[in-house]
Amino acid sequence: MKNLKKAIFAISAILTFSFAQKTFAAEFSEAENTLISEIFDFRLTLRSYATADECIEKIISYRESINEKINSFSEEAQIVCTNMLATAQYNCEYEKDMHSPKMEPILRPQYERLTKYSAGKTAETLNPWFVLTSADITNSMMQFLPRSASITVGLQEKKDYAVVVKNNPQMPFALTLSGWWYYYAPAVGGGSNSKAGEFFKKAQKYAVSSYDKYYCNINLAQFYFEQKDTQKCGIYMEEAEKVLPGTRYIELLKKMNKIGYSLFDYNMNSRREKIDKKLLKQ
Repeated sequence: MKNLKKAIFAISAILTFSFAQKTFAAEFSEAENTLISEIFDFRLTLRSYATADECIEKIISYRESINEKINSFSEEAQIVCTNMLATAQYNCEYEKDMHSPKMEPILRPQYERLTKYSAGKTAETLNPWFVLTSADITNSMMQFLPRSASITVGLQEKKDYAVVVKNNPQMPFALTLSGWWYYYAPAVGGGSNSKAGEFFKKAQKYAVSSYDKYYCNINLAQFYFEQKDTQKCGIYMEEAEKVLPGTRYIELLKKMNKIGYSLFDYNMNSRREKIDKKLLKQ
């Protein structure tokens, strides 16, 4: 009987320890989550401006206006907010010149900060917004990293996205980034256009915010363009335009589609210059 009691006690102790050791993703405060949503809204408004230079001015001004609020947040939430703004500014510089010397200085300090903070942590313990916005920064930084590092990072991202999607199956931003990963990854590394399409469809299905509706419809439209389904491409491009009419971004995509290229092509450095030259001839 004594041995049985000891065994039960031991099992109970193990289970108690296991539950105590179970890790959960960091929760953000209401104020932190609210500002993240507001930054997404702000990033969408950037599409309404006439030039990339004007967008950059707006980003710098906006960041200055919310710096004090950001600095009152947890470090993890701070990094999420600055990730989002750095990505927006990088995208504007990339739009102007894909070889701009200003891009790396925007990304590297942010990349180093998020890398230092996430050391020893996993996608299970980090807030999903941290995982996703950090992946955005990292993906843009890959062009400035050794190729061996890029491969390692890319494979880890696939696992991290899977964790976030498993825990947040209706999160459009997570579904979108998963779709981009499967689209660009080589088949030998796990890439799949059909899987990418499924993620883009789910992202569009669950989109609620204006930001998500705008970009999820665009991504799905461009996916259908790649599938030679111009009718569905047109339908989803129209849905995106309903969210934010008359943007130069959608006009650019329409011009690219007209000469046979998609957003997926344009985001590849190896094709960007060729597309830009053809666009200039229009």
